[in-house]
Amino acid sequence: MATPIVATEVQRKLFHSLMILVALVNTIGLAIFGIPLGPLLSIGFTGITLVFFLGTEITRIRVYGYFPFKRITDRVMRPRERTRLGANVYFAVGTMITFLTLYIVSNVLLTWFHLLCIWMISGWLAVGAVMVSAIGDGMAAIVGIRFGRHRIRGNRTWEGAIAGVIFGFLAFLPLWFLFGIPWIYGLIAASVLLMVDVIAPPIDDNLLNPIAIGLISALFEIMFVLFLVGGMG
Repeated sequence: MATPIVATEVQRKLFHSLMILVALVNTIGLAIFGIPLGPLLSIGFTGITLVFFLGTEITRIRVYGYFPFKRITDRVMRPRERTRLGANVYFAVGTMITFLTLYIVSNVLLTWFHLLCIWMISGWLAVGAVMVSAIGDGMAAIVGIRFGRHRIRGNRTWEGAIAGVIFGFLAFLPLWFLFGIPWIYGLIAASVLLMVDVIAPPIDDNLLNPIAIGLISALFEIMFVLFLVGGMG
């Protein structure tokens, strides 16, 4: 039976992991507009979600009496979060930065250097970064709280970190099955998640995880495309 703190953590992660809906939005965008315009729908969705999260968080902090989700936040928020922006805002910002950066870089590479990085320009690497971050980090926290015995530093444990790698990789697999994105990108993403967990830099991991995963995955795709171009040349 789950302890109250584990149940609370599950609710926390479900609340701010709504960003994984961007996978559905990206699918719709590509189906309607194709490449390279399709991911703009995902960027728009992320922007709207960020504005919504930011608006509700400012309302919660400044005028709590008018906040519409008081019952939820009273259950899931940690004491130190009650007077500052919630994790969902940081995650939405990280998602937005990831989508915008990968989209701009992939279009520059295509326009200026004639390099087609298909998984970047289609938005799927950014989607993968979001899904691995949301599911992997969420499961790392839940498993760490429930079963963590060997600490890395602070409240991070090896049990949680390993769970994050496993579930992060599993979260990526639907993209492989449904859209053909090579599973190796899922392994890269899960490895970056572990690296961030172990290093534990002084940056909110909800912000850092999607950005770090997205940028390193993009770097690997660029290297792979350059290798193919060099081999063909």
